[in-house]
Amino acid sequence: MKRIYFFWVIIVLWAISETVTAQDIRPTMVWNRETGSLRNEMLYFRRDVTLASAAQQAILHVYADSRYALYVNETYLGFGPLRSYHKNPYYDTHDITPYLKKGKNVIALKVLSNGMQTYQLYDNKGGFSSWGNIVTDSQNIDLNVTKGWKVKSAEGVEQDMPRLSFAAGAIEVNDYRLDTHWNSCKLESTEAWSSPKPLKAQDAWGKFHVRHLPYLTNEKIAVEPTIKAYPVCEEEKLYSFRIPVPDYNLQEYNRSYQGAAYTYIYSPKAQKVQAGLWWGKYALNGQPIKKIGRKNQQVHREDYEFPLRQGWNLLTCQYGVIWGSWDFYMSLPADQNIIVSATREDLAKGTFYTYCPKDLQLNAAIKALNLSTLPTEKINGKAIDWTLQKPGLANTSPARDLAWTQPELQHPIKLKKNGKLKLPPSETGTVIYANFREIQLGRLFIEGQFPEGTIIDIGFSEELNKDGFPYLYRREQINAGIRYITSKDIQSYETFKPYGAKYLKIIIRNPGGTAKIHQIGTYRQVFPFETAGSFHCSDTNLNKIWEAGWRTLQLCAEDSYTDTPFRERGLYAGDMLPEVAITMATTGDLRLAEYSLAVFQDMYYPYMYENYDGVHMDFPFITLLTMNYVKDYSGDWSLIEKYYDNYKNLLLTNLNRKNGEGLIEAHHVFTEWSKINKTDAAMGSLQAIIYQSMSILKTWALHLNKPEEEIAFYESEMTQLKSVFNRLLWDDSRGLYYDGIKQGELIDDQHLSTSIWAMLYGLTNPEQNQRIEENLSEELKDIGQEFRGRKIASYSSYYLFAYLYQQGKTALADEFMKAHWGKMVEGRAYPTVWENFDIDHNQGTSSHAWSGHPTYFLSTEILGVNLGFNKPFDRNIIEIMPQSSYLDWAKGTVMHPLGPVEVSWEVHEDKLYVDYRAPKGAKVFITPRGRLSDLKLIINQKALEVEKVAKGK
Repeated sequence: MKRIYFFWVIIVLWAISETVTAQDIRPTMVWNRETGSLRNEMLYFRRDVTLASAAQQAILHVYADSRYALYVNETYLGFGPLRSYHKNPYYDTHDITPYLKKGKNVIALKVLSNGMQTYQLYDNKGGFSSWGNIVTDSQNIDLNVTKGWKVKSAEGVEQDMPRLSFAAGAIEVNDYRLDTHWNSCKLESTEAWSSPKPLKAQDAWGKFHVRHLPYLTNEKIAVEPTIKAYPVCEEEKLYSFRIPVPDYNLQEYNRSYQGAAYTYIYSPKAQKVQAGLWWGKYALNGQPIKKIGRKNQQVHREDYEFPLRQGWNLLTCQYGVIWGSWDFYMSLPADQNIIVSATREDLAKGTFYTYCPKDLQLNAAIKALNLSTLPTEKINGKAIDWTLQKPGLANTSPARDLAWTQPELQHPIKLKKNGKLKLPPSETGTVIYANFREIQLGRLFIEGQFPEGTIIDIGFSEELNKDGFPYLYRREQINAGIRYITSKDIQSYETFKPYGAKYLKIIIRNPGGTAKIHQIGTYRQVFPFETAGSFHCSDTNLNKIWEAGWRTLQLCAEDSYTDTPFRERGLYAGDMLPEVAITMATTGDLRLAEYSLAVFQDMYYPYMYENYDGVHMDFPFITLLTMNYVKDYSGDWSLIEKYYDNYKNLLLTNLNRKNGEGLIEAHHVFTEWSKINKTDAAMGSLQAIIYQSMSILKTWALHLNKPEEEIAFYESEMTQLKSVFNRLLWDDSRGLYYDGIKQGELIDDQHLSTSIWAMLYGLTNPEQNQRIEENLSEELKDIGQEFRGRKIASYSSYYLFAYLYQQGKTALADEFMKAHWGKMVEGRAYPTVWENFDIDHNQGTSSHAWSGHPTYFLSTEILGVNLGFNKPFDRNIIEIMPQSSYLDWAKGTVMHPLGPVEVSWEVHEDKLYVDYRAPKGAKVFITPRGRLSDLKLIINQKALEVEKVAKGK
C-alpha cells in the first residue's frame, strides 16, 4: 500500500513539475554575495511563514549549487539536487504540505558550495534558488527566493579543511555552538541574517529540468552492538599546525608548494626520546635525525630518535606541501617534562614558526634553505616573514588526530546493560570503536547527551589494519575524519554529505561534564533499487559472489552510478557498463542508467566537439556501447535519437588522430589496472572499442535513416581499421596481439585484454580465435600476484567472461570466476567485491562495483536467461540457455524486459530438469549449452524434444 501511495505522490509531483517546466523556468540564482561562493562554503537559507490555517497544498521547488539539505520545522526532508553540469541543471520538487502546521513554520536549507572541482560535481559556482506556493483557505504564499527568504553564513563550518580525497570535497568540521536554532522556530531573531543577493552571472546555468529520478534512501542504520571503548593513551603529547594550499582542481591538488618550519624543544636533561613525524627533511640542532620506522601500521607517521641536549633544542623542517594542506604533526613523550615553544617561552604563545608562501617561483629557494641556520636564513636577500602558529583546534585535522591518537587497551570502558555508553569528563578523551556489518554509504550520525563544547571526531574506513583497528590513511591522501563541536541544545549530530564506511574510530573529548552516547550509525543514502533478481546454486561460493556483486552495486548507485562509495564516488564510463549489466539482471530499473548516460553527454562534450585529447579516451566510446546495450534491453531509441550526432562527432574527432599507418592514437586510455601502456600511443584496446563503436553507429544510422554515404563511411572505416589492426598488431608466432604502437615502434607487450577485446568485437578470424583461446587456457591458470601487474585485471575480466561464455568456454570461465572471486567472498571485505584481485595493497578499495559483473553472468549464463551484451538478443522473446561445467542445480530470478523470469534447473543422471515461470503470453525458448546440452531435457516436468522447444512450441 505504501508503494502505491508513493507512486501516486510521484505522479502528482511530476505533473505539477511538468507544468512548471513547460513555462521554461529560469529561476533567480542567489547567494550571500553577488559574485558567488568561496571554497567549501555553507550557507543557511530560511523562510519563516505563519499560516492562518492548515495548508491545503504546499509545493516547493529548489535547486542548489552544489548540494542542499531541506528541513521543514526541523524535520529532514531530503538531499539534492541531482548531480549535473551547469549546462543541464535539474531542480527538485517537494510536497511539504504534511510538514506544515497552523501558526509559525520554518522552511530551512543547508546549502553547500564545494567551491572546487570534485568527481561528484565538476562545475561549481555557488547558488541557490526556490519557488513555489503554500495555499491555505485564506492565503497564497509565494516561496520565490526573492521574497521573504533570509540567508546566513554557517559560522561553525571550517572552510579551509583539506579534501577527503583527490576526488571529493573538503572534510566536515562544524562547531554547532555558533549556529544554534538556524532551522527552528526557537530562533529569537534573524537580525544577523540578510536578504539573498542575486548573482551577477545568472547565465551560468542552462535550461532547468525537473528531477525525474526518485530521491535517495534515508534509512537509519545503527552500528553493530559490539562497541568497544577505551581511555585515550596519554603516553604521548601531540603538537600540530595546519596550512592550506590551493586545491581547486586535480592539477592544483597534486602541485607541490615548498614550506619550512622551526621550533624549540626544551629538555630538562640530555636524553634520547622517540618522536613521531611524517614526510619532510628534518634537523635537530643542525644535525640530521635518525629514522626508526613506522609504529603500529600508522600511516602518516614515522618514528625518529631525538638526541636532546639539556635546555633548548632547535628543530627545523623543510617540506613539500601537496594534496591541499600541510598537516604537520609531531609526537613527543608526555612524561619527560618536555616543552615545545617556538618563542622559547611557553606553548600558549606559539608552537612553530612556519613559512609557506604558496609561490611556485620560490620553491627552489625554500628547498635550498640551510636547516642548521633556518631561523636566520633569507629568501632572495630578504629576511623570511615567519608566521607564528598557535596551539588549538584550528591547527589540527580530525583525520590526523584520529590516526595518531591511540587507546589505552588495558582499561576498557564497560557499556551499560542497554548498550549505551556513559563517559566521565575527560579532556584527553575516550576512543570508541564501532562497525557496521558491511560497508554502508550514508550520513554518519551520533546521538546522545553531550556537554557544551564536547569535541567529537569520527574516523571511518573500509578495512582494519593488521592490529585489528580501523585502517585510517590506508591510502595516504585519504583524510577520512570529520569533527563536531557540540551545542547544549542539540542531541543528534550528522554529516551533511554521505560517506562510505564499515569501521568507525571515534574520539570524544568532553572536559565539560559526563557524556552519554545513545546511538551511532548512518542514514543510508543510495538509489532506491528494489531487489527483484536472485540466484542460488549447488556451489555456495557462487551464491556469495552473486550477492556481493548486487550489494556492491547498491553502494555505487546514488544520483548516478559511481565507482566506489569510499574514495571517489565518481561517475566513470568504464565502471558504468558492468554496473548497468548487473542492474538489468537484478532489478530491470534503467532510470539511473539513462540519466547517467545523459550526464556523460555534458562530461564528454569537449571530447566530442572541442578536440580534447585528455585522459581515459576509451571511456567516451564505452558510453556508446552502454547506450546501445540499454536500447537493446528497453527498446527505447530516444537517447540514441537525441545523442547520435554527439557520438558521430566523437568518432570523427578520433579518426583525425590516425597515425601514418592508420591506427588511432590517444594521449591517454584507461584499458585496465595493469602494467599495460596507457599514454601517447595507438593502443590495440582502443582500436577494438572504436571498431565496435563504428559497427553500432552504422546500425544506428540505418535505423535513423541517415544518408547512404554516412553508412558507407562507417563500413569503409571499419574495413580499413580491421586490416591495419591485423597487419600491424597480430603476432602469428605467439598467437596474440601486441598491445599497440608507440612512437612508431611496436610495444613489446601482449596483455590478454588486447586480444580479448579484438575477439569480442569482431576483429579476428576463426583461426586467430583458436590461437588466442589456446593462450587463454594456459595464461589464465596463473595470472601472477603483482599488484596491478597481473596478466588481466578484474575490470577487463568483464569482457573476458563475455567472450568465454559467448563461445561456450564454460569450464575456463567457471574456474577463473571461482579462483579470483572466491577469494573476495571468503575474505574480510565480504559482502562487497574489490577494485583489484587483492586488497592488501593500499591503493585499492574493497567496495568497487566494476568487479561485481559475475552477478550478471551468473544470472544470464549459469541460470541462463539471455540479456544480450555481445550476443544476439531479441527483447520480445525469452531465451533460457543455461551452461555450467560442474553445477548440479541452479535457481533464481532474472529481470527480463518482458518481466521477471524464474528459472530452476537440476541435473539428475542423464536428465536436465528445467522449470520456469515467465510473463503470460511470452514466447520462451530453452536451449541448454555445453555439458547441459548433452542431457535429456525435461521442461516443467514434461519431456519435450529439443527440436520442438527450439521452434518455440
